[in-house]
Order: sequence, then C-alpha cells, then structure tokens
Amino acid sequence: MSSNLESVLVVGGCGFLGYHIVQRLIEAGNIKVSVLDLDVSRNRIDGVSYTADDICSKKGMEAVLDKERPQVIIHTASPLAQSQLSLETYQRVNVDGTRTILEAAASHPSVRAMVYTSSASVVHDFVSDLIDADESLPVLRLPEQHDAYAHTKGIADSLIRTANKQETLLTCCLRPSGLFGERDSGTLVNMIENAKNGKTRFQIGDGKNRWDFTYVGNAADAHILAAETLVQEANSKSDAHYRVAGEAFFITNGEPRSFWQFAREIGSAAGYPTAMESVYTIPAPLGLLIGSLSDWMAWAFSLGQRRAKIGRFEINLSRLTRTYRIDKAEKQLSYKPRISLDEGIRCSGLWWQTEMEKEEKKSL
Repeated sequence: MSSNLESVLVVGGCGFLGYHIVQRLIEAGNIKVSVLDLDVSRNRIDGVSYTADDICSKKGMEAVLDKERPQVIIHTASPLAQSQLSLETYQRVNVDGTRTILEAAASHPSVRAMVYTSSASVVHDFVSDLIDADESLPVLRLPEQHDAYAHTKGIADSLIRTANKQETLLTCCLRPSGLFGERDSGTLVNMIENAKNGKTRFQIGDGKNRWDFTYVGNAADAHILAAETLVQEANSKSDAHYRVAGEAFFITNGEPRSFWQFAREIGSAAGYPTAMESVYTIPAPLGLLIGSLSDWMAWAFSLGQRRAKIGRFEINLSRLTRTYRIDKAEKQLSYKPRISLDEGIRCSGLWWQTEMEKEEKKSL
C-alpha cells in the first residue's frame, strides 16, 4: 500500500472489523491511527491512541476530533446483526450515532472523508432469494425490510451517501456480506458452536443455496482502499474525477459457496468435522414449521420477552440464496480479495483452536 493517508480515526476500532482495519493501518506505517469505542479495554494494538466514549454524544465526538484531528473517519461501530436486540437499540447506535458522527465531522476542519461500514443486507428482504445483486437495487425499509438491524443500517447508509459534499466532506459506504474471521463473535462463533454440538448434521433443504461470504482481512483492505481514494478525490477538487464519493459498494470474497457447505467447513477448520454420511436433510416446509414452534415456545415460556435463538426467521434465512456482484468495487475501488475463502476459513479455524487452548491453560 502506497498510502496518502495521514491520520485516521476508526470508530468502533476495538470491535471485530475495526480491529482488523486498525491492524492494517498500523502495518502500512506512517499513519497516525486513533480509535473511538464504547469499550477500549479489548482488541488493543500498540501505537494507537484510544478514547472511550459514546458515539451518540456530540460533545464527546467533537472532543475526540479536536484531540486527534483525523483526516479520515472509518465508522464501523454497530451492534451485532442477528443479536435479537430491539429496534430502538439498533436505531440509537446505527442511526442516531451515525448522524452525530456526520454532524461533528462535517463541521471539523481536519476531516476530509468518511467511510461507513454498511451491510449487504440493506437490499435484502430476508424472505426471498437474492441472486447476483448489484448496487442498483433499492435500500429497503420496514415493512418491506423484515430485519431491524438491516433496516437501521439502511437508514445510516442513506444518511452517509446523502451527506457527501465536495466542499466539506466526501463519504462512501461499503456493504460486506457474511463477514467472518479471527476475533469474530458473531457468524464464526455461532457456526463453530453449531458444529461442536452436532447441529451441522441437520440441513434445511437440498443445500444448494449459495451465499457470499467475506473474510475480514479483505473487508479491512476494502475500507482502506476507499479511504485512500476518497482522499485522492478530495484533493482533486473536481467532481469529474469522482469514482467513490457518494457511492455504495458490495464487498465479498467473490466466491459464492453453499451456505451449508461453508458452515461445515468452518466447523471442520475449528476441529469439529461433520461426516457427510451423517447429514440429515430436513425438507424446508418441515424446517419452517419447527422454527415456528420454537418461536412460540420461546414466547410462551418467557411471557413474550424473548425470541427463539433459532426460529422461523433464522431457518428461512439458512435456505435462501444471497449472492452479490463486486465488479463495481473491483473497477472503482481497485478491490481484489487478497485472501481466498479457503484460506480465510483455515485461518479462522486456527484462531479458534488457539483461543480454546488458551482457555484450557487458564483452567488448569
């Protein structure tokens, strides 16, 4: 990387993706890197300035900008998808927090550009198949959008792109799909736990439905490419040269794979292989019925306070196809996945095994 970046603030830099972006920036050298996060006690890297604050606090946001004077903000902060949080919680962080960051950034003299981590889910209704989707698809809102996380990420996505202004702040959105890798406490851990508990022996449907996944190292590269290009465009002083400002880009590994095959490969890499001869196929209608019953039981036993961990929504999602085109990112960001899906799976599994060995040593 031949970097024109001088100073970068990573919002959410102690989280899963944020940590990897910070690591890549430090590896590039000669870039002042700072982090704003609610909890800065985890995923720390030497040589980085850390500030703990709430992104919904405009006063706190302005203070950290005055302190760090970043040239670029990379905003990755968000609650986990599929974490069964309320719409209000997602709204507060994904929408209100993003609006606060934008307002502070637009009025601060040091900030030239902002890259936002959106989600590929913003164009998917979570009900139907999505095949080779591109950026021309509309961002969905409730009630067409059936997922609270995706609904609020979609609002933030629109806020970021609308805020793009040549005179003050250039912005863009990246939309990763199926993000996974080391330090992932969401997709990766869920799949590994399912494999460990033998749940990957049960498959909904014929298993031919394909998904696009994104190894976290490739997603980190894409964010830095976007930041670099926005700075170039800010310095060009001509919107005729804009390729990234105001745009959204799907980011994947470019290697669609069967959802169920990927889940079993993740489990195997972590040390919990699934013998194919033991895999039992559950017809989709039966799986959806089981999911509905799980939802009802969770609702009944919690007096309406919680949902099933694996209910109709999750079961339906596991039988759908979700694939995206990345040719726009390849052309306009010069994005090319450095790490293959197989290598990403291998690295993720090794990380998990190393973490388990550390836990075992602690318990001795």
